[in-house]
Amino acid sequence: MSTGEFRAAPDISASTAQFRAFAEDGTESAKAWDVAAPDRSRTRIAILVGAVIVVLAIIAILGATLG
Repeated sequence: MSTGEFRAAPDISASTAQFRAFAEDGTESAKAWDVAAPDRSRTRIAILVGAVIVVLAIIAILGATLG
């Protein structure tokens, strides 16, 4: 890159400063995106994980027995 190309490069510090100002903005429009995920039942997730473990164990036992 030549010196002329370097001087012609746009100043990105202004856009970075604008983004930081936007990110730190505490207006209602920024708070509207602060939405939590719906509640999930821990019991249901535990049962699902347990079922996956049981299915994988059955597959492993069948693979070892038949193979």
